[in-house]
This record gives sequence, C-alpha cells and structure tokens, in this order.
Amino acid sequence: MDARMDARVDAEDPAEPKREARLRREAARLGLALRKSRTRNPLRMDYRRYKIMNATGDYCMAGGFPFGYSLTLDDVEAILGEVEARREDEELKRAWAAAHPSVRDSDAKNRR
Repeated sequence: MDARMDARVDAEDPAEPKREARLRREAARLGLALRKSRTRNPLRMDYRRYKIMNATGDYCMAGGFPFGYSLTLDDVEAILGEVEARREDEELKRAWAAAHPSVRDSDAKNRR
C-alpha cells in the first residue's frame, strides 16, 4: 500500500467521535453498551469496528460474529433504531392491553 492509501485508511472523519458519543448515549438509554475495538492497526478486520453488549457486559447482543468487533457506526445506528422501535411497540401493546382489559380476557377465553 502506498503512502496516500495509508493516509486515507488512517484518516478519521471529524464527525465520527461525536456520532460515536451519541450512539453510546442512545445505547445506554436502551440498557446496552457500545464497545469499540482497541486495535490500532488499520489492516486488521476489526479496526474501527464496534459491538453492542448488554449493560453489564455479560454477553454480546450484536457485532460479535464473524470476529470480535464487526459493526460499523452505520450498523450500530440501524440496530439501535430497531431495538428502540421494538421496545416502543411492546410498550404500546402493554398500554393498550391495560386500557382494554375486557378484550384481553376474551382473547384468553378464545385461546382455550
């Protein structure tokens, strides 16, 4: 690889740290943690890659396959958006069921 290519691979987008911080806050709000690969070698596959862990760090929610850190910031943003949408849907369903107990009771009777 020539020197110009090295400079392009190693150059970081100036907005990337702010975006990373925003995604870390969003993950924390959802009870998750965003972890960044510690590798400094731009030729490694996990260079500037991320994974999403549960808040305690017990297990990897996304980005642990095929190697330890495999998500880009775009991937992280998409996954966190999906997690947030699913949680909002679940909250809506719970709120609707709480507001309509008779429907819930009749559904339970129909399933028997």
